[in-house]
Amino acid sequence: MDLKVAAVTLCLCTLAFHSTEGGFPKCCVKTRDSVPRIKLMMVRKWHMQESSGPCDISAFVLYVAGRKKPICAHPKVRIHLKQVRRQIMQMKQRKRAEMQ
Repeated sequence: MDLKVAAVTLCLCTLAFHSTEGGFPKCCVKTRDSVPRIKLMMVRKWHMQESSGPCDISAFVLYVAGRKKPICAHPKVRIHLKQVRRQIMQMKQRKRAEMQ
């Protein structure tokens, strides 16, 4: 009887850790101080990881095209990303103006 209880408990724990609702959060454990400009230009999405939640450190998590793993950057990199995005938008606007 005790073996059945242990087996059921083990199965329930396994399901809890592998389900999308439960388990361990994916947290950055260290950050980069800088990210190459070319990588910043290829960022598809990003989010801030806060140290006040389940994660221990604050990080700017970047999902780059062509990479399976996200880049964990220091939160100050967010300013550089905004600058690069602004420059890309200005270049696109200039190209559209030249084509008209």
